Amino acid sequence: RIVIENTGIGLTSEELAKLFSGYFERGKEAERLYTTGRGIGMAVTKNIVRAHNGKIYAESEGRGKGAKFTIELPIT
Repeated sequence: RIVIENTGIGLTSEELAKLFSGYFERGKEAERLYTTGRGIGMAVTKNIVRAHNGKIYAESEGRGKGAKFTIELPIT
């Protein structure tokens, strides 16, 4: 298990629901703070983790509360 936590801008429940889709549209606040990126990184990560029979998920208590990302990979 790999857990990554940050104190960033956080994610709303609506954003969490779409986070691992093929294209994640970042919120206006994120666009102002980070000018690069195309919103596909989490979808690519999800595909890599799944290819290794693992799971990935994200949690956030909302705006201004950061986020927590967990990757679980089997030991074989």
